Amino acid sequence: MQQPATVKSLSKENILSDTETYPRVRALERGLDLLAALSDLGWSNPGELTRRTGINRATTYRLLFTLEQSGYIYRRPGDGRFFLTKKIQQLSDGVKDEDQIVQVIGPHMGRLLAKVQWPSDFATFTAGRLEIKESTHRFSPLSVHRAMIGKTRPLLHSALGVAILSAVSDASMQQMLAVADALGDDGASREQQLHALMHSQQQARERGYADSTGGTDPNISAIACPVCWRNRVLGAINIMFFRRVMTTDQAAERYLGSLRQCVQDIERELDTLILGEYGWPRRCTKQETPPWSTVPTGRSVSTN
Repeated sequence: MQQPATVKSLSKENILSDTETYPRVRALERGLDLLAALSDLGWSNPGELTRRTGINRATTYRLLFTLEQSGYIYRRPGDGRFFLTKKIQQLSDGVKDEDQIVQVIGPHMGRLLAKVQWPSDFATFTAGRLEIKESTHRFSPLSVHRAMIGKTRPLLHSALGVAILSAVSDASMQQMLAVADALGDDGASREQQLHALMHSQQQARERGYADSTGGTDPNISAIACPVCWRNRVLGAINIMFFRRVMTTDQAAERYLGSLRQCVQDIERELDTLILGEYGWPRRCTKQETPPWSTVPTGRSVSTN
C-alpha cells in the first residue's frame, strides 16, 4: 500500500522543511543567541557577548536594550554587565514534563503509522482520567476518527488502560482504581473493577502487551504497550483496527514487533531527559532486576 503523503507531517524532517517556507526573522534569532550566551557566560558586557555570538556591536546594544526593556535581562548599574531575569525562568516553567514527552513521541508514532497504516494513540492517566495526548488518527487512511487528542478512554476496558495498569506498581494500581472508582468513569464498582482487571492484567504482564475488543467502540479492537521512563510508567501507545478485519492475536502477530520497536525507540530517546516525578511508579518484583538505570542523573526520582 502506498504511503499517504499526510503521514510525513508527523516526522521531524517534514516539520522542519515546512517551517523553512517562511522567511526567517533574523533579529529574533540573534536575540535568542544573546540569551543563550548570557546563560552560558553569566554576567557579561556587550563586548563579551559580541565576541561570543558574532553579532556586531551596534546590533548587540540594540538587542540588549530591547531585552532589558522587555524584562528578560537586567543591567547591573555597578559595572554595566547583563544577566537573565526570572522572567526567563517563568518561560521554562511553563514547559511541563508531559509537553516534552509528547514532542518526543509524536515523530515516532508517525513512523509507526507509515509501517502499519492503522492509527495509534498515546494516552496518560492524569487528573483521574485516561486521556489521549497524541494521535495519528487524523493521518491514517484507515481511521474513521479525526479529532482524538483530549478525548478520554475507560481505564479498565481499553487496551491503553490495561497496558498502563499492568506496568505500574501494585500501590499505584490501587490508587488509580480508587480515583477511577470515585469519578465513576468506568461505570463499575471497585469490586467489579478488581475482578475484571485480574485476568487481563495478568495476561498483559505475561505477554508484554494488552488488548481489547469493543472496549471503547463495538467495531474497534486494539493492542497496546506501556511507555516507561526509567522507574516511571508514563502512559501507553496502541494500534487500533476494525475487529472484522482481524483478531487481536492476528494483530499482535503482524504488528506487535513494530509497536514494540516504536516504544523502545521512544524510551531510548526519553532516557536522555530529566522528567522528575512525572508518571506512576513502575512495577518491579523482588526477584527482578530493575530494567532502568539506578545511577543518579542529577535529579532524584522515587523508586518502587
